[in-house]
Amino acid sequence: MNGLILVPTDNERRLIESSIRIESDQWTVNTIGFGVIAAGIETTRLLLSERPRQVILAGIAGLFSGPSTETLRLGDATWFDSVAIDGIGVGQGDAFVDAADLGWRAEGEAAPTDTIHLPTTPQSRASIARPALLLTVCAGSADEDDAARRLRRVPAAIGEDMEAYAVAYACQSAGVPLRVVRGFSNRVGCRDKSDWQIAPALASVAEQLQQYLDGETS
Repeated sequence: MNGLILVPTDNERRLIESSIRIESDQWTVNTIGFGVIAAGIETTRLLLSERPRQVILAGIAGLFSGPSTETLRLGDATWFDSVAIDGIGVGQGDAFVDAADLGWRAEGEAAPTDTIHLPTTPQSRASIARPALLLTVCAGSADEDDAARRLRRVPAAIGEDMEAYAVAYACQSAGVPLRVVRGFSNRVGCRDKSDWQIAPALASVAEQLQQYLDGETS
């Protein structure tokens, strides 16, 4: 098989899959589930059973507020060139200590929270600047204080999601290249879904995906 397109939820998958043209012998679209555990397990299963040449993770994400995201708006989508994870360690809130700082790893051993770098993908929007780091969390930011706390720990993050690091870790372990495209549906910490832009964000994801898929076949 040539490639897998992985999408966390059925709703995201329906909106993306209905908007792209793919060759069934080149790409398949799969739902992998919501959150780091489901995504990591299902990605590993698919890597073992399908043996893809490459993987794309697509879906929605939250957009952090800050100088690095001033050119971005809700409804935009971007390809990420790195993923990190927040929340693996000890404590909550301001008392949290990352696993990398706890001394649990042997000398020379990679930390379970090391940033994973991804293959770069050309952007179609000139206003989207590099680098683009996506921060994966086990529980989304509940409010602006949560978002600010996470940005203090990972100041390079421009987006927040709940699957990418698990998918990237599985792909890295299998030696399969992963690309990640996410559409910004909401501001990180905003839980009022009346302000979310899910459909425009997924439409932008589909547009970015189609451009990449067309480039693969040209």
